[in-house]
Amino acid sequence: MRAFVSIIFLCSLSTAAHALVPDAQTLADTCVAEGEPEALCSCYAGFVADNTNARELSALTVLTDPKHRNSMESALKALTAKGLTPGELFAMAMKADALQDKAKARCEPVAAQ
Repeated sequence: MRAFVSIIFLCSLSTAAHALVPDAQTLADTCVAEGEPEALCSCYAGFVADNTNARELSALTVLTDPKHRNSMESALKALTAKGLTPGELFAMAMKADALQDKAKARCEPVAAQ
């Protein structure tokens, strides 16, 4: 559970100055809709896109989708429907946890400007 919270935390903070791929833009838009600054959201979304593959990025959009946010069961069903295995989900959670400090170092100075 802690690992999934880490993924959601990492994704819900998203930010970067370059054009984002569609799934990363979805992460950034969700973040902005939750009241976070656009620059911070874009930076984190860009960081996530740069450090995940397309399958992982697509899965992360499921986790940040408002219809799954309050139900881990709903999110897990949606992720399994996308074909992700429990092992893949665990690996993604560990990857997100390991990247949190790097994401913070890259994006929080952007938000302070």
